[in-house]
Amino acid sequence: VCDGNLNNILYILKTILDIIMIIAPILAIVSLAMHIFNGTIDPDNKKNLAKFKNTIKALMIIFIIPLLINIVTLIIGEKTTLTSCWNNTRRSSIKIKYYDKKENASKKTKVYTDSKKYHGKTNAPGINTNSSNISANLNFTCTSRTVKAQFSCDTLRIVENHLHELNANNFQSIINNKYGSFDAYAKSLGGIFGEYYGKQMPNKTETDFQRAAEYVLGWMYMYGWTYWGSTPSASVFWKNGFYEKYDKSKVQYYNEGAYKNNQNFDTLISAKRGLNNMASACGELEIFAYDKMGISRGKQLPKVTRLRDLKVGDGVYFFNHKVDKTSEKNWGIGRHNVIVGEVYSDYLVFYDVGATFPSSGNYKRKVYYPNEKLGQSDMDAIRKEYPYYDKNVDWGMRRFYNFKKG
Repeated sequence: VCDGNLNNILYILKTILDIIMIIAPILAIVSLAMHIFNGTIDPDNKKNLAKFKNTIKALMIIFIIPLLINIVTLIIGEKTTLTSCWNNTRRSSIKIKYYDKKENASKKTKVYTDSKKYHGKTNAPGINTNSSNISANLNFTCTSRTVKAQFSCDTLRIVENHLHELNANNFQSIINNKYGSFDAYAKSLGGIFGEYYGKQMPNKTETDFQRAAEYVLGWMYMYGWTYWGSTPSASVFWKNGFYEKYDKSKVQYYNEGAYKNNQNFDTLISAKRGLNNMASACGELEIFAYDKMGISRGKQLPKVTRLRDLKVGDGVYFFNHKVDKTSEKNWGIGRHNVIVGEVYSDYLVFYDVGATFPSSGNYKRKVYYPNEKLGQSDMDAIRKEYPYYDKNVDWGMRRFYNFKKG
């Protein structure tokens, strides 16, 4: 509801009140300066002095009213729809409505082959096209000053407002004393976090997969999830992340939650088996997202051998040696693991929760398709994003499900 007309109305009202809070003190200062300049604050000039006092009182009241509204809505917080929307309203939501209206007015299906042409944004929003290799994506047009990762608009708003709200010091206190349970806390966040905590997510379409991925990535981002290493020195921590200020000598803060403890993602984020598992390696995004959708990864579909043939949801694996892309007989141990999150006409986007995720704050890695006419290979294209200079580095893929477009 916050992304509809209510958001637009509240945004306009909030903007007006913000302007009033800026203008009122300015007018008070100007009024004071004029009275001083004109000498009308002379005690003998009681009429003008009374007029001046009334002016100042009126401006103070005008300033205090919106200030009180903001304070009250902040105190009430997420407990009501109105105050939640008031606190979270943002200009980008109005922009989204404008884009949707403009797109829906068009009778022809649009294909954006160059994402930069779409309103100057870094990624074009998902638009169904007639091209078989272009996915239908969530709307990624919104941006944030505090969140570097490009989540879809609804998720971005929540992540931005609850960034680093919990840490290893205050987790139990906030969950138990303020909310009573982690389930109540998740519901207070709203969006996919409130709707799907403890529940299986939809699993039919490409956007279903993207929502499941964002569910996992959103929690990771809000917490400041640790990249797991076999030793503390091999792990990578967020600046201001979950374990900041935590006594690292008293907890195995670098435990890899999924593999080490056989826990699903909701068990990890709710700390049902301790706080020391808010960590994972690059392969867990694939595990968590598919598990959240209830899709088994035990059986694979036929492999593809070109970047251009990858689809949303495909797992991509890098190796230090040449591999057979049609079979896994010579795969051995992999070097890195990413998952295809978005597909466009001239590039695809890997979702990558490796060491660069906590260090950069961004999980999206864009890889353009190679120019085959110029003799470029898939690895040539990959190396532009990943500095794999060893000529023996290779890649392979796994497909566990054919997600429908839309």
